[in-house]
Amino acid sequence: MLGGHTIHIGTDDAYIALYTNPEVQAADPTFNKGEPMNHIGITVDDLDAVEAKVVAAGLEPFNHGDYDPGRRFYFFDWNHIEWEVVSYG
Repeated sequence: MLGGHTIHIGTDDAYIALYTNPEVQAADPTFNKGEPMNHIGITVDDLDAVEAKVVAAGLEPFNHGDYDPGRRFYFFDWNHIEWEVVSYG
């Protein structure tokens, strides 16, 4: 991504993605928002239902995106940890 280096460790169903790119980190200070962790991603079957639960909990979804092969949104929890919620299919 953006000329950096990504390593996925795990399986097709469960993995951790490690990414580094000093140029992106220097150019965009928000990239470092959760140092040393940028965000946690989870996959769900029903993205709309999960988003409704996030909103009902008083949290604010943002950065919605449709891309191949799925859809996603992000939110920050009460501890300022960023979550990415993804639905494939």
